[in-house]
Amino acid sequence: MAPRVSTDPDVHRGFCTFQPLSPEDAVEERLLLDSIAWPETPLLPTPLILEQTSDPAHSTFTILPGRGGRQWHVGDQLEVRINMSDFQGRPKKSGGDLLLARLHNQKLGAGVAGQVVDHLNGSYSAVFSLLWEGDAQVEVMLAHPSEAITVLKRLKNEEADRISHKSLFRSGSISETTICNVCLRPTQQPLCNHTDLRTGEPWFCYKPKKLSCDARIDHAKGTYNQTFKAGEEKLFQR
Repeated sequence: MAPRVSTDPDVHRGFCTFQPLSPEDAVEERLLLDSIAWPETPLLPTPLILEQTSDPAHSTFTILPGRGGRQWHVGDQLEVRINMSDFQGRPKKSGGDLLLARLHNQKLGAGVAGQVVDHLNGSYSAVFSLLWEGDAQVEVMLAHPSEAITVLKRLKNEEADRISHKSLFRSGSISETTICNVCLRPTQQPLCNHTDLRTGEPWFCYKPKKLSCDARIDHAKGTYNQTFKAGEEKLFQR
């Protein structure tokens, strides 16, 4: 079936709204979303007060003793307790920080990722499987503070098209380039529906003014735009 202009309101009713899923697909979608659900993160004041955000320099982690205080052996699990604080050294009272933990031995070239558990009160646990004999070093990295996750959630909801894509349409000597994405903001301009017929993965382009949807010949990444509120960009500076 050839790509077509989307005219059915159920196919693209609005910004990031798609055709309703079947009951089976809706259950699968819900299970997938639940499996990656992120804990609630704090609301941010405007302007942002950076001193009240998570700070790795004031945060700590402690290696908990093994069961019965004995030594660890290959096959055991090592647990680390992490306590987050802000830039003023005050303990955080909520979760949502994106923490990455690893256990490694550089000399052996061995390493394992830790499973991080968020206790939703500013403390976390990281659990590692011990897979080799010898020394091991624990590292915990704050990839994003919970406040940055709040910003990313807002951008996802309000600016889902902040990364744009474009396609070239060509027929003979006529060429046109239009914006494409998994969802497009509604305008008076009709859409070309290039959804994958086999997988159902959605993809739309604004229809060229002079060419048909069938004239699409290539695809490229476009611009990257996002709107930070006052001070929010500091959360992503290294």
